[in-house]
Amino acid sequence: MFAAEVYAGMDRFAGPVVIWVSCVALWILAKTVRRGLGHEVEFSEHMILSELPGLPLELLCSLGWVLALRHGDWASALLLLWWGPGYLIVAGRAVTSGLRPASWAPLALATSWGCKLSYLALMAIFAWHGLWALPFAYSVWIMADQARLAWFKGSADRTRRTFEDLWLPRLLYPAFLFLPFAVEVPGGWAAGALGTLIAIAWLLGLVQVANSGKFFEQPDPIHSPNLRDIVYLPEVGGRPCEGKQGRPVPGGIDQSSVGRGELSRVREAVSSGSSGVSSSSLGQERPRVRG
Repeated sequence: MFAAEVYAGMDRFAGPVVIWVSCVALWILAKTVRRGLGHEVEFSEHMILSELPGLPLELLCSLGWVLALRHGDWASALLLLWWGPGYLIVAGRAVTSGLRPASWAPLALATSWGCKLSYLALMAIFAWHGLWALPFAYSVWIMADQARLAWFKGSADRTRRTFEDLWLPRLLYPAFLFLPFAVEVPGGWAAGALGTLIAIAWLLGLVQVANSGKFFEQPDPIHSPNLRDIVYLPEVGGRPCEGKQGRPVPGGIDQSSVGRGELSRVREAVSSGSSGVSSSSLGQERPRVRG
């Protein structure tokens, strides 16, 4: 179970993956510096561009899944199925079929916990085998994206989510940026310097988000390019899948003050992607639920 050969096989290709995510991070940092200097700089919100930086990591997990099958390590095969082939299949379907975010509502909570727990398990196994390159690569990918969202989209994203669901293991994301100062990671101290710059950019971005009053502003789950925002879609029971009940969601409805019949019409609109339910039809000053 969790055979060393599987994870050592993945670690052999960690160097190129670290270089890839580092190049993406440097690109984001360069744009962030220009933005900080007052230049007009924008980032596309397309899902492909937001997920592409992590593609080598998912391909590497797919390789690990194959290695696990070859070694008869079914526990590793199950774990790596989530981050490898499973991720690629779901992302491919979402991109090619134009799958609407509302379609994910019934699975939102399950996928959220699946990602949380599988990430923890994966990091624990790499630590157990003394392999730190890929945990560092994951953090560079995740935290560079967090800096991008803070600076260019005014979103606290995972930091806001931590205040909502109190999932403290998210602190590992920024903490692992400093791994090169403590353990062997491709790039050595240069990788550590990059991790430090990412952490600084992220923190400065959060300060800007907080100063703008948007720190606790939840995203519109219907239109967000981030699949993880599906946790804000209403469940069949009429409450957010995560976060605080009855809290307004931009582009959504504060469900704590909507009647049962009205809420049924809102749920139908969300699940069908309809744009026919507006705030005026509910008799309140509320944003429209759009498809």
